[in-house]
Amino acid sequence: MPSCEAVKSANIGQGQKVGYREDSSEERLQATAEHEGVKLYRNPDGSHLPVDESHSSYDD
Repeated sequence: MPSCEAVKSANIGQGQKVGYREDSSEERLQATAEHEGVKLYRNPDGSHLPVDESHSSYDD
């Protein structure tokens, strides 16, 4: 049976925030949406709404 070693804490200085910010995420999302053929709308909360506008109006 393998031995379990104690998990050591990350080397984070006092007052620093954990995580990262991907600065190119908006461009990457827009490029992906365009590739998939949808329009990407950004909501006020930062989330996105993909809309396929190719069939948004139908002719009867």
